[in-house]
Amino acid sequence: MKNLVVVRGGGELATGTIHCLFNAGFRVLILENRAPSTLRREVAFAEAAYDGEKTVEHVTCRRASDYKAAERIMKKGEVALLIDPGAQSLGYFRPKVLIDGTHKSHDNPTTINMAELTIGLGTGFCAGSDVDCVIESKRGHNLGRIIYEGYSQHDPGIMGLDDFRDRIIHAPVSGEIEPYSTISFNVHRGETIAAIHLDDGDIVNVNATVEGVLCGMLHEGFLVSKGMIIAEIDPRSSCENCFTISDKVRCIGGSVLEAIMAWRKDQPHWKNFFKF
Repeated sequence: MKNLVVVRGGGELATGTIHCLFNAGFRVLILENRAPSTLRREVAFAEAAYDGEKTVEHVTCRRASDYKAAERIMKKGEVALLIDPGAQSLGYFRPKVLIDGTHKSHDNPTTINMAELTIGLGTGFCAGSDVDCVIESKRGHNLGRIIYEGYSQHDPGIMGLDDFRDRIIHAPVSGEIEPYSTISFNVHRGETIAAIHLDDGDIVNVNATVEGVLCGMLHEGFLVSKGMIIAEIDPRSSCENCFTISDKVRCIGGSVLEAIMAWRKDQPHWKNFFKF
């Protein structure tokens, strides 16, 4: 398939890259888990794994039942998503470009020989060893820098809100989550925003730790473990921002496009390079 790029993961960071590449004329296939642990679900194509489809800023992603269905979705002019955490479909699609947006957080990590160009987004990847290049994801002077040797900087925060540590809410116990509040709604400190159902039938409430906009919450029914990040509150944002791609994510997407085009122009017969 012409102009195909495969992306492992459909979370917020990967979605910005997918959105950029799709609008630049690439066909994009996402490989996801059956139950993704995505917080900012309103700006994540990973939601299609649950609901069958997800639209982010006028670009629609649809879950495919098999390889042929994925091809039909992409030929139709949409992003396709396959449930394929182990990337078994790479043997069928044989992409020339493979992007990993999971922070190397899966059991079957991307390796440099999986495609002719492999790109890692953010921390966890070593350029020149794990992948061909890494895109810096930490806010600051180097955000979006293309790294061809070594690691990116460690990025401990989420979306640059390091001054608001209490905004990140962790699961007090293990169990099945049931959200009470909706992403983009304002919540108050101490307000019950979710519940965790235990195996013995008990319920443990989860309360907001700060006042602000609920910008992230795990999908209903997700099985969480104690200490896992389950929700995020933005004390400084507006509800509209929950539905649009952030400046940081857009920057990273643009850098991925630059990395692909820089590599592409160095290939023989590059004008027809993606015809296969």
